[in-house]
Amino acid sequence: MYVLMTYDVKAKRTEKFKKLLRRYLGHIQYSVFSGDLSEAKLIEVRRSISRLLLPGELVTEITAANRKNVKVVHIMKDESGKGEAKRHEDNSHSTDYRVL
Repeated sequence: MYVLMTYDVKAKRTEKFKKLLRRYLGHIQYSVFSGDLSEAKLIEVRRSISRLLLPGELVTEITAANRKNVKVVHIMKDESGKGEAKRHEDNSHSTDYRVL
């Protein structure tokens, strides 16, 4: 199963979540991680997150049956910051079939 996870926690606690999620998923950007996990590994991650979370903190999980059913688009502005933001489709996740 393809999994995308992000976290929103206090700044001093981000390293704990980063360390945990890097054990299971690829680190994409800041607090964003993705990759393929078996159902058993996903349950393991969820339990670890549950033990780590404090009230007011948030972890968001997005899952799909496989990488082919996920569309990823990055919306960015160029360095000047002027004009409309550009959409860049990213298919890199659909070609890596590494299962953890």
